[in-house]
Amino acid sequence: MRLILVSVLAISTFVSCSSAETSISAPTTGVFEATHNIPIENLGDAFQYWNLDWKERAPQLYGEIVAVNTLYTQSHTYILRQTDCDDMAADIWETLAAKGIVSLIVVGNLEMAQESFNDCNHAWLMIYSGEGSAAALETTTGEVYTWQDTEVEPRLKQYWEGFIYEKPSDLWRDFKDWW
Repeated sequence: MRLILVSVLAISTFVSCSSAETSISAPTTGVFEATHNIPIENLGDAFQYWNLDWKERAPQLYGEIVAVNTLYTQSHTYILRQTDCDDMAADIWETLAAKGIVSLIVVGNLEMAQESFNDCNHAWLMIYSGEGSAAALETTTGEVYTWQDTEVEPRLKQYWEGFIYEKPSDLWRDFKDWW
């Protein structure tokens, strides 16, 4: 099951929440279907994925995720075809979890829309504030993007599209089934 998420964000506040826009693409014959990702009907206004402990402290949450992502990328270098972005996403996911910050792993293809699981070639993290706004963490470069960034750089909208996983082990199970 594939899904697209869109939330209106502001870098300076990372507070306001808009309704999520979701769509499902029809399965393509011969294409692996992910089964361990979060089903679209379970996502909706899924407060369990929001960082409610950070409610009304979104700027501090944003600062913390930027600090964690920056520190990680200073000690881990992504090298195309030598380093694995999903391992980097899992590492940062675990660091954030240890700090009590809920994040989701997303796999997709930043070069195409409506990708199938077979087309996925990249992984990153999505973090929701206590109010439900989202930020995408690019784990290979240390960048953090909000929906407001897509107004300046439309290609960044691809970060709000992909297969979403609650924890690394769910993603690994789909990878194992796919291989």
